[in-house]
Amino acid sequence: LLVVNLVCMAVQVGVSVAPFFCFQNHLSELYCSGEYNGSSWCDKDFRISYGYIQSKYWGVGLFKYWQLKQLPNFLLAAPLFLVVGVVMVTWCRSAISSSNKAVFSRNILLDLSSIINFQLAGYIHLVLLTLLGLVAMHVQVVTRFLVANCPFLFVYCVQLNDRVTKILLCYFTVYCTVGTVLHSTFYPWT
Repeated sequence: LLVVNLVCMAVQVGVSVAPFFCFQNHLSELYCSGEYNGSSWCDKDFRISYGYIQSKYWGVGLFKYWQLKQLPNFLLAAPLFLVVGVVMVTWCRSAISSSNKAVFSRNILLDLSSIINFQLAGYIHLVLLTLLGLVAMHVQVVTRFLVANCPFLFVYCVQLNDRVTKILLCYFTVYCTVGTVLHSTFYPWT
């Protein structure tokens, strides 16, 4: 049964990533042969165009966006980074507290372990995406990136007391409204 599950998983992963590699192969054949062979990504054995384009044309890379002129953009994203930090600290405290209480009963331990593992995956996802956004992405897209990809951020915000929830709701509403207006009129806002 384990072997069947592993084979099924391998087939599913293969089906998922095959279009990406087929497209990269197509780009390699199109731009790395004949008259177009001028890009540095063509010289690599493992040709992935996306990283090259991100680095060359958009200046994306590890700590490439950490410049003094980008300080206002980091300040715009700071409240979301703060919320993520508070979410993680609070969840870690809660997980440690509930795991200490669960030691007394084997049934409770089994129930809590499945909940904690599910939550752990979600919160690790949140932290990894936040770190990726902080060190290797344009900070303007980090807010969109985290809000669109991390439901645990909102799960946490809903569980807060009424006053804090209202403040966060106001922040998210104003940020989205002002951001939509400014972004659609080509001002630097995410």
